Amino acid sequence: MAVVSTVSFATSGTTGEPVTWLRGTDQLRAEAAILAELTEADQCDGIVCYAPPTHLYGHLMGLSLPELTGLPCRFLSVTEPPTATFRRPLIAALPAAIATMTRHLPTLRRLDRLTLVHGSAELTSATAELASALPMRLVDLFGSTETGLVGWRTDHTDSWHPASDVTLAIEPDGRLRVAGPRIASRDGRPASDTVLDDLVVLNPDGTFRWLGRATRLLKVNGLRVHLDQIEATLRAAVPGADIRCHAESDPVRGEWFSVIASDAHIDAVRSACGTLPAASRPRTVRAA
Repeated sequence: MAVVSTVSFATSGTTGEPVTWLRGTDQLRAEAAILAELTEADQCDGIVCYAPPTHLYGHLMGLSLPELTGLPCRFLSVTEPPTATFRRPLIAALPAAIATMTRHLPTLRRLDRLTLVHGSAELTSATAELASALPMRLVDLFGSTETGLVGWRTDHTDSWHPASDVTLAIEPDGRLRVAGPRIASRDGRPASDTVLDDLVVLNPDGTFRWLGRATRLLKVNGLRVHLDQIEATLRAAVPGADIRCHAESDPVRGEWFSVIASDAHIDAVRSACGTLPAASRPRTVRAA
């Protein structure tokens, strides 16, 4: 029996227990082939990847796609300006990286071609600003660590097109069920259909619209943050405090949140928020 090599990926979160998903190298190659077609990688001369290779999105864009296409790749942190190494770059971005890019428009305007891939969170106002300032091709990706690529679009106002090898269905509660050959496995169990937290509507033409999430899950700059778990952590740290997490849009991170607490406990709650992992700290802490 042939041995299938696998790569493990943990859910990209800062709250809750991490879940490890296993993906076969054949699955990664198949997804890279789909991404190469969607991004028109053959028209690019290099890849700039702002996503870490330890997460599925970063691995696919920064390792699998270069291996498939032969394109060179440079990994950058979200605070580093876009490189001038390539004339026709394919840039795999996170929301915070797009904010960095908007501060370096002169460099980007000198490019012969720019393809911007966006994944892992809601599109930000900075993305719209960048798209209006530059002649670029946007490829917006919809997916998860569990499923890999589920859908794509090339205009942020459009509905999502399903990836070519997935089958979509809607659960009775409105959540999206995904089936296909690239579903990851876990804990030694074979891959199976996966139900996501995402609420969607299927259009008659086969595309779908995203309505939001069934749970209080956020993706803050691509990292999963569970507001229920943050509230539980803060309430345990400050007994008796009335604490609520309020989800908010953010121009840099895509999504963020504020903590609202009873006035009598506000200083203690601020102190407790400072002990949270850096990526899951609130934008503001304010009194109710």
